[in-house]
Amino acid sequence: MVGPSIIFYLFFAIPYIFLMYWLVKQDKKKYVWGLAVVTLIAIVGIIVSQKASKVAIENYKQHQIDAREIEKENQRDSLQDSLPTQ
Repeated sequence: MVGPSIIFYLFFAIPYIFLMYWLVKQDKKKYVWGLAVVTLIAIVGIIVSQKASKVAIENYKQHQIDAREIEKENQRDSLQDSLPTQ
């Protein structure tokens, strides 16, 4: 999965955005500024989520590479242990 989880969007991002827009609409005097601030916060949140997802994917890929190397070392060790000693 490259992007943020659908769970993040369903339970956190979308309700947050709707709640913030609703709160901003309640204040008629600062509607434009509030709307701009809420939009900016939502955009920054999505960008941060995207970067965090990319870092998590890179870490997972590196973990897979490390696990393969460890597995190869274990196979070599087991082959050396099974060879007859003289």
